[in-house]
Amino acid sequence: MPIRVGMKTMYDRMLYNLNSLTDEMRKLENQIASGVKYEKPSDNPVDLVRSLGYRRSLEEIERYQVSIREGKSYLHTMEGAYEGLENLVMRAKQLAIQARNDSLSDENRKALAIEVDNLLQEALALANTKHGGRYVFAGNRPAGYANGETPFELRREVLPDGSVQEKVIYQGGEEDLYYAYSSDGKILVGRNGNQALMQSELFDTLISLKKTLESNNVADTTKEVEELGVHIDRLDRVLDHLLNERAALGARVDHLELKENLYEETKTTIQENLSEAQDADLLEVATRLRAKETAYQAALAAASKVMQLSLVNYLS
Repeated sequence: MPIRVGMKTMYDRMLYNLNSLTDEMRKLENQIASGVKYEKPSDNPVDLVRSLGYRRSLEEIERYQVSIREGKSYLHTMEGAYEGLENLVMRAKQLAIQARNDSLSDENRKALAIEVDNLLQEALALANTKHGGRYVFAGNRPAGYANGETPFELRREVLPDGSVQEKVIYQGGEEDLYYAYSSDGKILVGRNGNQALMQSELFDTLISLKKTLESNNVADTTKEVEELGVHIDRLDRVLDHLLNERAALGARVDHLELKENLYEETKTTIQENLSEAQDADLLEVATRLRAKETAYQAALAAASKVMQLSLVNYLS
């Protein structure tokens, strides 16, 4: 027996279809506007989970990239300080060689002593080099010093005989400073001052050289020449130490640059995967939207004809 479909059922079905088409067009329009395939998790759970994973990976990479950039900048500042110290040591060696000349007057030797003292002050300034308010040769204590306090300080003590004893002390961190560049990797960026500078005997050598020049031991010139020769040898060892430290620093910079390039390549790949997982194909979406608009117009036309049907039309 055929089932009769009532007018109300037909109207409800037409309204449902029109609302469905309207909702589908709205979703497609949102995809075009946002460029994303979905607007809520239920639209595409699999791609959404993949996208969230890719986003977390990108955030992690960007965090480590910031750490690498800061680490490189820190190391470049330290490298500049090492370069300044190397030039300073070579100048001190030139002065020591010059002082071995017997023809120098007392005034010349005093001038050399003053220049060596200036080199000592400059060495202290370079040892207390800062990067972003942090001392680069203070190891794991790059900050947190009281006003007027620095990792390297020159102390003067007057001895009973009236002479002045000078000594540079280090009061920074005893451990090196490391930066993390991955979940399980870190690299040394801030050397502790004991190993970086104090063990080279840089300051003691400059102080001893200055003292020898100030003494101007004319009574025993042979002894003075021998002392100057000792200072020259010590300055050579200081320079070797600084060059070795700088070479190790350069290797760390190269390692960070390699890691930075690797992160950039990985980031590009993840961004491509993220785009594939979440980005809408605008041409495809536009085509589907056009088809839905055509279907909607046809549905409206059909609905308008059906809604004109009524028994009143057949009454005479």
